Amino acid sequence: MKIEELAQLQPVLFERFEHILQQHRLNHAYLFTGAFGSFEMAQCLAQSLFCTNENGVLPCGECRNCRLIEEEDFSDVTVVRPINNIIKTERVRELVRNFSQSGFESNKQVFIICDADKMHVNAANSLLKVIEEPQSEVYIFLLTADENLILPTIKSRAQLFHFPKNQAYLLEKLEQTGLIKTQAELLTAYSQTEEEAMRLAASPAFLTWQQNVIVLHRFA
Repeated sequence: MKIEELAQLQPVLFERFEHILQQHRLNHAYLFTGAFGSFEMAQCLAQSLFCTNENGVLPCGECRNCRLIEEEDFSDVTVVRPINNIIKTERVRELVRNFSQSGFESNKQVFIICDADKMHVNAANSLLKVIEEPQSEVYIFLLTADENLILPTIKSRAQLFHFPKNQAYLLEKLEQTGLIKTQAELLTAYSQTEEEAMRLAASPAFLTWQQNVIVLHRFA
């Protein structure tokens, strides 16, 4: 995602993180709740650490490092996702072992853990030890749809940021795909992300679902 689009997606949070970067105060552990741009923000912050052609503190999005990070192919930025709806303990322990090593490209390392609430409790406890005693150049981003599913001890030690749904942005994006306004409005109301809305719109059952929702609203 281009930096300008991220600024439109989450303008308040974008400004806050730009200020954090300007002050050189990026924390070692963040908990991002909500799916609306949280992964893209984590990637952007990772790019800011490795960009070779920075425009101020913001990444250019075009240099080799920025492109590889966006493609999830940069050696010092690791993205972890659940497999079969779980992040296993051994996977996190492997990450923890890597925390003590220097990066390949520099001395920095970034770890983005998607759906962090899917971590096995033993995995979460392994990660907790690192968050409690962070390495100087290790940055961890935990992403979740529900902060209440995160181990309380991890939650208390990470900086928490909520990524709310930007309804105006989502509505505009859906209308740009060719959906009529009423469809776009309905999908905006019932979806948390653009990807979720498009999956729902492509579903064979979408028209039936749309009609049922309209009927329910009519008699509500």
